Amino acid sequence: MNNAINITEEELEFIDRYLHQQLSETEQKIFDERLRTDPLWQQKVTEIRLLSTGIQENVLLEQLDQFHSHLTTVENKTKIIKINPFKRLSVAASILFFVGILSWMLFFRKSGDEKLYASYYQPDPGLPTVMGVSENYEFEKAMVDYKTGDYSKAMDAWKALLKTHPDNDTLNYFIGSAHLANDNSKDALVFFDKTLLVKNSVFRQEALWYKALALLKEGKKEDAIIALKAADHPDKEILLRKLEE
Repeated sequence: MNNAINITEEELEFIDRYLHQQLSETEQKIFDERLRTDPLWQQKVTEIRLLSTGIQENVLLEQLDQFHSHLTTVENKTKIIKINPFKRLSVAASILFFVGILSWMLFFRKSGDEKLYASYYQPDPGLPTVMGVSENYEFEKAMVDYKTGDYSKAMDAWKALLKTHPDNDTLNYFIGSAHLANDNSKDALVFFDKTLLVKNSVFRQEALWYKALALLKEGKKEDAIIALKAADHPDKEILLRKLEE
């Protein structure tokens, strides 16, 4: 690897415990201060975070055909299912119970279109990240933020790249996806439309699907139906029937 960063075994162990939230209060303060003041340390932490994410993705990719055979690979894009292997069953069950109750209460306070949106929307899971320093390094760092739920940070990084690549369909699509995940359907539509301007974009079908959902969230049912009819998605026909009832 070009420009490889030397990371000692002790540093690796320290960073790993930080990523898994296993540091003591004193260690956390030391780590945060070093992260704030030491650019090389920041880069080492980023490298290990990317490596950790990549390892998890490789395991998931090996299991993808066996457990999720209905998912498809679109050209050079691979869908990733995010899982968290570190939750204990009892804790997870409790969280799911309370989240389920809260979701049920919120669901029945929404309009019909908003209920459909909530039923069908799942954030785009993102793309696999490639290890090491490359021309796509900043994009991949932002992808890690996106996949860990820090959508605003990911958007800021991608928008900075967009200044020199304004017509890049990958950037426009994932900025739109991040906006929608951040509950900002209006701005998401702007970037999905920019994606669709790129002829033969590999993100065309995803952009149409999420555009339809964003329009539905905005209350623009007829426009959502038009976008949905042009999309190719497993849930397309079912959602169309519900919208046309």
